[in-house]
Amino acid sequence: MLQNESLPVRSYRGKKLLVSADGSATFYNTQYQQSYRALSTGAFTESLVKFFLPSKLMEKRVYKDLRILDICFGLGYNCAVAFEYLSRLQSPHIVHIVSIDKDESLTTLLKSLTFLFPTEGYRILKECIALGRCGTFSLELYIRDALEAVEQLQGSFDAIFFDPFSMAKNPEMWSVELFKRLRELLSVDGCLLSYASGKKVRLMMQSAGLKTADTQTARNAFMPGTIALR
Repeated sequence: MLQNESLPVRSYRGKKLLVSADGSATFYNTQYQQSYRALSTGAFTESLVKFFLPSKLMEKRVYKDLRILDICFGLGYNCAVAFEYLSRLQSPHIVHIVSIDKDESLTTLLKSLTFLFPTEGYRILKECIALGRCGTFSLELYIRDALEAVEQLQGSFDAIFFDPFSMAKNPEMWSVELFKRLRELLSVDGCLLSYASGKKVRLMMQSAGLKTADTQTARNAFMPGTIALR
């Protein structure tokens, strides 16, 4: 488990590296004045409990190829957790992630970080960033504004990880119009996952035609996340 005093990097391009409750590292973004993951819950734990487990992607990979849309790549936790757990299945089916983030700096940094976990998930992720593919796993990483990028996406997704900064800090990423577009990108049995579950967020999703429910509440989390279905 990491400790703050043992971190090899303290800050990077306006971002401060911190250790969260489960020992996994995350950053605090000084521009948005918010960390990329809940420190009290843990970066790894939040990605696992609020994004990956409720997606049911483990069950789906048994019988089909998977497409995942990851909005706001950050330090890549959602992708790394998905790769980690899906790699434990002996399945020939392909897992393809499309990820979007307008800030390239963390993507550049994570290539050199050796202490991130889950270890195998990050190994696969780094290889995918470098080569585009690692065995049955592949990644398209777009460094651009997410609102513009989603309008140009084609096809459908089995899961959408919606992970921008909070509505208070990043309001342009939270709108009925955006959720309508994301609903269009969901497969018939797909789901949208978010760490957020506030009333305003849920109302936006519902106004976009999505049906919302709680995800499991992560350890030390104040609120559950949200799973939204067509």
